[in-house]
Amino acid sequence: MTSRLKQFVALTGLAVTELFRQPACFLLILCGCAFTVLVPLAVSHQLGQATHLTVDSSLAFELVFGMILAGYAACSTLHNECRSGTILMVFSKPVGRLMYFLAKFAAVSILIAFFIFCSSAASLLAERVTPRNFEFDALGNRLLLATPFIVFLPPAFLNFRKHRAVLPLSLVLFALTLTAWVLILGSVDWEGRRTAFASMIEWRLLPASLLEGMALFMMAAIALSLASRLSTPVTVAILALILMMGLISDHLAMRLSVSSPAQFGFRLFLPDIQAFWPADKLAGDGSITPSLISHAFVYAMAYGIGALSLGYAAFRNRQF
Repeated sequence: MTSRLKQFVALTGLAVTELFRQPACFLLILCGCAFTVLVPLAVSHQLGQATHLTVDSSLAFELVFGMILAGYAACSTLHNECRSGTILMVFSKPVGRLMYFLAKFAAVSILIAFFIFCSSAASLLAERVTPRNFEFDALGNRLLLATPFIVFLPPAFLNFRKHRAVLPLSLVLFALTLTAWVLILGSVDWEGRRTAFASMIEWRLLPASLLEGMALFMMAAIALSLASRLSTPVTVAILALILMMGLISDHLAMRLSVSSPAQFGFRLFLPDIQAFWPADKLAGDGSITPSLISHAFVYAMAYGIGALSLGYAAFRNRQF
């Protein structure tokens, strides 16, 4: 491992450790997954569309909470260090600005990947425990009620006895607990009888979460580029505007004439978030094809690299 790669790994590791210690990041991940699981249980009007409501709400929560998490994490790891002057301590070492900027993006991406993993597991659980004809999954509900005790009590005990940090361990336990519940509920039916593994889980949600994850990585690139100059509230507000406009970008582009330069500007600068929205593709017996995922991956990579290039151009000339 070369010295530059060691520096990059060290910078990324420090940033990841700091992000996983942030209470706001913990609350955003926890709330996003909690809403995903609990909202389907609170729906009082199903009209034969209980599963459809669950899928739509879980994907919406993943996209919105992931966008807020990306904006907060980018500003927490980049803008706040620039404002406080902590970045000068890093640049007193032989660390280039490009390596520092890319390490921050890698750290935010790792946090977003962790959130996508937890949100995907929560989506699978939400679809499984969704009431059918207002009949609840007793085993699934008991496991969900036990989750807070498993996630919070052991870290609290270790903090009391050993003065260990609570949040990183709680996040790890949270991800492991959700995974364990998916494996358990995938092996039994609603009456608790053993059944063929994975027969009770809607696995189509995994490629759907992957598709939305690509959109969140693209939003993370935009967020870090904005965080090089802007504060957290402004960054999150702009990301929310981009998300809303990106969901209707196709409609806006179609309203313009084909030869209009404005249409080219829309296609170039406004991300097509609708291309990453999988709820419509999962309607009925639909599925997400590998070709759709590959096209979305190429688009997200191209747009993300462009956003990071503009962000680094703004960060490179910044005075501290």
